[in-house]
Amino acid sequence: MSSQIKLQPISKASHFAEEPLAWSLKLWGEGKEEFTAQDWRDFYANAAKANYESWDFEGINQELLYLAIRSSNGIDEVVAAVALCDFDDFEELRDLKPWIAAFIVREDLRGSGIGTEVLRLIENQATTFGIKIIHLWTEGQATFYSNRGYIPIKQLSKGIRTIDVLKKNLI
Repeated sequence: MSSQIKLQPISKASHFAEEPLAWSLKLWGEGKEEFTAQDWRDFYANAAKANYESWDFEGINQELLYLAIRSSNGIDEVVAAVALCDFDDFEELRDLKPWIAAFIVREDLRGSGIGTEVLRLIENQATTFGIKIIHLWTEGQATFYSNRGYIPIKQLSKGIRTIDVLKKNLI
């Protein structure tokens, strides 16, 4: 890519936050019992106040949301968002941590390689915090993650939804 993508904590790029929040609400905002539209708004607000300096392995309710900012010809734009969290929305998965969560790429850029780059960047960020194993769950995108080194560890059925849970050893 001729442009450069960097992850910025939402607290340092808050002027970009409305776009990925809108994408998340459009894709996931309603119809999921574990996370409502208001939960999304609260998540973005809480993440804006989080400590991005370190990861507390004994902490609770850590929500670090990063915006992927692409700089090209002096112009910055948000192209994706991704989070590191120490808990999961599903009670039956709370024993696993930490998590990559809220990963979304701008709709017109999906399939362009940006998702792969942002995933690599958040994995790198996790390793700087000393995180050795990361988890995530997805609906219908397990192949994307498997092709990037994630290993399926369980599957949940939630009504008509199938949740694939994967992990990756980072170190």
